[in-house]
Amino acid sequence: MSNKEKGHDVAALRRSEVRLAADGFVLLAEGCAGELVARLLDVSQRSAREARDALGSKEVGIGSAAGYSEIVQRSPGRWDVPIDPQEFGLDETGMPWWPLVESVLGDDAELWVSGVISSEPGSPDQFWHSDSPHETSEHRPANALNVLVALHDVPMAMGPTEFARGSHRLTNHVNNPSLVVEQLIYQHAGTSPQTLVADTAHPVPEPWASPLTAGACLVFDDRVLHRGMANGSDETRHVAYFTYRRSGYSTDTYFETERSVHDT
Repeated sequence: MSNKEKGHDVAALRRSEVRLAADGFVLLAEGCAGELVARLLDVSQRSAREARDALGSKEVGIGSAAGYSEIVQRSPGRWDVPIDPQEFGLDETGMPWWPLVESVLGDDAELWVSGVISSEPGSPDQFWHSDSPHETSEHRPANALNVLVALHDVPMAMGPTEFARGSHRLTNHVNNPSLVVEQLIYQHAGTSPQTLVADTAHPVPEPWASPLTAGACLVFDDRVLHRGMANGSDETRHVAYFTYRRSGYSTDTYFETERSVHDT
């Protein structure tokens, strides 16, 4: 690689770092190559189909505590199936998002969980939520980053992920006692960009969403307010996810249940 190419990569990384720190999310300009996307989609569809078949007619609620270790319904019609990265066949440090993950979480960052979110036709907007809580009253760098990879083109009608720009600084319940951490994390109807700034001088954070092309990568701070938008199309939307954490960090807000669809 030439020095010019290296300089361009470093400059792009710095821009992504600044965008992520300011907005709480960044859309990477250079996403996954077509061959990798095709493999991720194939593994995701097969795993999702096997999990739904195993679930059968078993009762399943909303949220990780009401789901199974193999499948969780995050909101009506929106299914989360964890997939081991080895099944995806990934070289973790060779992924286009790894330099950004490494720069934020450290070179010992760990791939925490990975899988696929499948949003069925007709699934409604999720409630606004964040995925993990703040730990201190002052704002600190992220402990966890999520990477979403569009496994096919995702037009607005199919319901891409929507973010409240800069809200990763406003979801701090330690600093703002009017916020209830359980309502931030567990998808509460009363949580919105407006409620984050109620009775404060902060402006309401601007919502942002964009159609995605196959292979596009969205990286976001685990604390930013976001939601999957309604799928008004006739097709199921599949998005692979990869969640990284700072070494030693842990929270139980991803897969809380200990039951399996194979339990008798």
